[in-house]
Amino acid sequence: MKTSIKTQIIVAVLVSQLLLALVLTLAVVLYSRYQLLAGFDIMLEGRADSVLAAIHEPEDGNQNLILDRSRLNFPGRDLVEVWDDAGNLVWRSRNWQGTPAAVMASASARFELTQGPFSYRGIVLRKATIFDDDEPQSPASLRKVTIIYAASTRELNRRIFKIGLFAAGLSFLLVSLAGLFAAHGVRKGLEPVQELALEASRVSARNWSFTSPHTARERQELAPLAEALDATLARLHLAFERERKFIADAAHELKTSVAILKSSLQLLICQPRSTSDYRAGIEHSLEDCARVEAVVCSTLTLASAEAQGDQGPREPLTALDVVRNCQQAMADVTPLSQSRGISLRCISHNSPMVKADPISLHTVWVNLLQNAIQHSPEGSTVTLEVVASGPDTVSVIVEDSGVGIPSEELPYVFDRFWRGDPSRSRSTGGFGLGLSICRAIVESYDGRIEIASGAGTRVLVSLPVMPIVFDENLTS
Repeated sequence: MKTSIKTQIIVAVLVSQLLLALVLTLAVVLYSRYQLLAGFDIMLEGRADSVLAAIHEPEDGNQNLILDRSRLNFPGRDLVEVWDDAGNLVWRSRNWQGTPAAVMASASARFELTQGPFSYRGIVLRKATIFDDDEPQSPASLRKVTIIYAASTRELNRRIFKIGLFAAGLSFLLVSLAGLFAAHGVRKGLEPVQELALEASRVSARNWSFTSPHTARERQELAPLAEALDATLARLHLAFERERKFIADAAHELKTSVAILKSSLQLLICQPRSTSDYRAGIEHSLEDCARVEAVVCSTLTLASAEAQGDQGPREPLTALDVVRNCQQAMADVTPLSQSRGISLRCISHNSPMVKADPISLHTVWVNLLQNAIQHSPEGSTVTLEVVASGPDTVSVIVEDSGVGIPSEELPYVFDRFWRGDPSRSRSTGGFGLGLSICRAIVESYDGRIEIASGAGTRVLVSLPVMPIVFDENLTS
């Protein structure tokens, strides 16, 4: 099941906006409730003070306090209760059965209670002093009372609900507008991606032209992707053309060898010949077969080396002594060097170990030594030197004193079926796969190979060495 980036972005934006709207709505409601409750408490204090102002002592000297209800002006639903300092009830509103004991026992001046279908919020004025304006009194004779006043919070809750409803509605409207704006912005923002995908879909084996859209290059996030696609397709085109050229060159090599073999066999059967002629013709045909076999084997070796570089070795690699491996390769090419009157010299300053297949590295040294021998004049010397070029790298240098390689041909020396010397015939020269095989093998071991040419040719092969592990039992 395919998922849409556009949908994911829009959903993420909407969810974040909804969360933000919920938090803001809750904050507005809580803050509004706090402010309304503060105003409600001030109203309660004012009404309790008006009750206090309506209390006075009787003129006949009676100790019971009197509440002048004509001076009171508050809603009939409010709850009022007044107690004197002796604990006597002065007055209580008719719609109240009395203050709960928990409220009286509490030290808090604020309380909330429920009576019938209504919720109330109240205030307790403890030991409030009565000032009688009719008769002057000394501070010692002032009477004190406790006033409990509670008012319904129905209207307060309704206002809080309206504020919350308004905030939620406004938040929903803003979230809807933000969702529409996000959808439009995401759609416009992803248009360069769609254009980039459309342009990339036009690339095929017959059409390698690719130009990333200008809109994609203008986007900071898409510019690296567009550049990577340009570079990747350029490399793919180069690799495709290289493989196509390789197939064509391999087919040409095989076709030439098969044509020669076929013509040799046709000459044998075109007319009766002597036994010696047949024998000579068959031997010549066997040489042609050997050449076809060599082309096939070299091609398979190159394919195997490249596969090892891409996928890694099929079998675990073991430690290999580079110097000993190079000496074995020099021993194998000694007959060739002697036949051409060329001396071989091996120089080694240490004996580094690498992780590699001995046969594949042996193939590298043999190919490099054979090339050096074939391009060296008679009486010269081909040198192979093993040096430690770094703390974790070993270098093998193969150098001859031949005519060298022209500088304009150096970039192509590792190309498959490349021959730098047109005078080399097919009978004495190679197929142009030797250096390609060397590079593929060396790079499969995370190494590198370089060629420099001047008065002779110098090939440098660098390979990572194995780390030295000390045995604690031996060092202790």
